[in-house]
Amino acid sequence: MLLLKVFEIIGTIAFAISGALVGMQKKLDLFGVTFLGIITAVGGGIFRDIILGNTPPTAFVKPNYCFISIITSISIFYLYPRIARKHKKYTNKNVDQLEVINKYTNMTKDQVLRLINKQNQMITLKRIILISDAIGLATFTAVGSNLAFYNVKSNLFLVVCMGLVTGVGGGILRDTFVQDTPLIFRKEIYAVASIIGGISFYVCKVNKLNYMIAFYLCFTLTFVSRMIAMKLNLNLPKFNSDKYKIRL
Repeated sequence: MLLLKVFEIIGTIAFAISGALVGMQKKLDLFGVTFLGIITAVGGGIFRDIILGNTPPTAFVKPNYCFISIITSISIFYLYPRIARKHKKYTNKNVDQLEVINKYTNMTKDQVLRLINKQNQMITLKRIILISDAIGLATFTAVGSNLAFYNVKSNLFLVVCMGLVTGVGGGILRDTFVQDTPLIFRKEIYAVASIIGGISFYVCKVNKLNYMIAFYLCFTLTFVSRMIAMKLNLNLPKFNSDKYKIRL
């Protein structure tokens, strides 16, 4: 299916961008950045194929996705710094207008400007990482749900789980390698967005709707749910040991 290939390529590029930018944020070298880009892009698919018994995994049988990840990661490594330098920068006039100089009484205007511009670049970097990660999550949720459905059509749990594993597996590996808590465990609504998308895909296919409708609906619901959660900072409840004075 052409649509499936398109979704796989889009997801691969999006996750490779996400992984590469995280590597750059952690100040890794070119190999580290490229490795994170690859593992983020194909990690979820490898998990899915192993669980479904499709061995060796597609990422090794058809290395096209690894090559796409490598090209994307290297491109980001060299292009992103140039793009970041063109990002809107604050000037002395902006500092006076924003009256931020009072917050840094022991700093000169030039020091304040450098600090503000660096903070803005970091905010932009994090935003790009989260958006590209959301695109990858949505596309691979649809891809994983589709492959699971054609393996066991009547199993809703399997379809949803494979969509989830495909969508979040690469991100978990990425964050684990750089010693961060994976996004799925700490950031807004993440896994829930993938689950919503997987359920919508299953419902569409069970009711014999066109596969294009199933793909687009799954992608849209997953992506929109994730973006709304990011925008509104929606989170599942977290346990606060300090609140109850419990030492864990």
